[in-house]
Amino acid sequence: MIMIKQTFLGMALMLIPAVLPVPTMASTVLRMPDGGPPSVRLSGQAGGDINQAQWDKAARFELTGCVAGAHVTELTLCIKDCTGKDASLRSVDATITPAMRKMIANLPVGTPFTVKVVVKDAKDQAWDVPVARYVWKG
Repeated sequence: MIMIKQTFLGMALMLIPAVLPVPTMASTVLRMPDGGPPSVRLSGQAGGDINQAQWDKAARFELTGCVAGAHVTELTLCIKDCTGKDASLRSVDATITPAMRKMIANLPVGTPFTVKVVVKDAKDQAWDVPVARYVWKG
C-alpha cells in the first residue's frame, strides 16, 4: 500500500508543471502603470546623499515617470548660503550648468540642497513634481 501511494505521489508531482503555469522571467517582470506622475532624479536617486563622483558623472537631472512627452522647462537648484539665506541657480531644462556644478562642488560636506523643476507634457500641461532633497557628501 505504501509503495502505491509513493508511486502515485511521484507521478502527481511530475504532472504539476503540465497543469500549473511555471513562472518565467517574462511573467514575473513588474510594470509601472501607464500615466505615472513625473519625478526628478540625480544619479538614479530621488534624494539622499550625493558624492563628488556622482556629481561629476551627471550631465543632467533625470525625469522619470510615464507622462507622454514630459520634459523639464525650468530647473532651480537651491542651497542656504553662509548667512542662512536661500541661494539658487536656474536653467531652462534639466542640464546641470557649469555654475550649478561649481556651486555644489564648493559646498561643505553635509550641506543639503534641493532641486525644483517645472515639467510640462506634450500638450503643454504642467505637472506637479515633488522637490528632490539631497545632501552633499563631497
